[in-house]
Amino acid sequence: MTFTMWSMGHIAFMISPFVLAGMLYCATKHHSYDVKRRVGIIIMGFAVVLLLARNIEIWFYKDFTLHYEIIPLQICHFANFVLLAAFMKNNKTLYAFAFTLNLPAALASIIFANGLENYATLLTYRGVAYILGHMLIVSMTLFAYMHGFVKLNQAIIKKLFKVLVPLYALAHVINNLFIVFLDQRANYFYTIKPEPGTPLETFFDLGKVYTAGPLEINPLYMILTGLLGAGVIVLLYMVDKSLPYAPPIHTKKSEG
Repeated sequence: MTFTMWSMGHIAFMISPFVLAGMLYCATKHHSYDVKRRVGIIIMGFAVVLLLARNIEIWFYKDFTLHYEIIPLQICHFANFVLLAAFMKNNKTLYAFAFTLNLPAALASIIFANGLENYATLLTYRGVAYILGHMLIVSMTLFAYMHGFVKLNQAIIKKLFKVLVPLYALAHVINNLFIVFLDQRANYFYTIKPEPGTPLETFFDLGKVYTAGPLEINPLYMILTGLLGAGVIVLLYMVDKSLPYAPPIHTKKSEG
């Protein structure tokens, strides 16, 4: 069973998170606030276990050596922990983080799922983990939004940028540390190079890679990618504020 871009299977993959989110919303809309949170905790707990098991498998496959793939610093990897913590702590900043950053990133990974074509068969643990993992990130973020857990305002957006800008720069430093000390091309936050087949390749081609020994950076690519990410966050904020539909407001105050 192989994966082909833009096939019926790929289309079904793209639709599946929205179907699951709708089903979960309908199944829980008449339940209490705490029940909805527990559903989120249980499902995202499963997603974290799924990811950790994937990383353990890679660790075995790499002969128990440190490899960048087993460290969950990629956007869609730590999204599992962000969502789990958001449901557990009922933290409005974490909900906003998941909605404005992790949701678009995971959805992009579903739309531009070129990496799945590298598997000889999808019936491998890593193939299944990719499909289920990204599907759960998108569906559970939408689930949280539809139930009114996500509250966007200017203060939260500013707080997000204060976290994301240093995190983006730190990801590039960590990527270069892997190159220098372990001779591995880690690519957290895609600061080294774009995912093949995505629009980010255009940004990369517009820039130039500068090197200093093993260190490397494409400044224009990083700036344009960062601006794109910022634009997506602002766009989601504006769309949220313009929607005639207002998600329910719960009496329990979120922390953050």
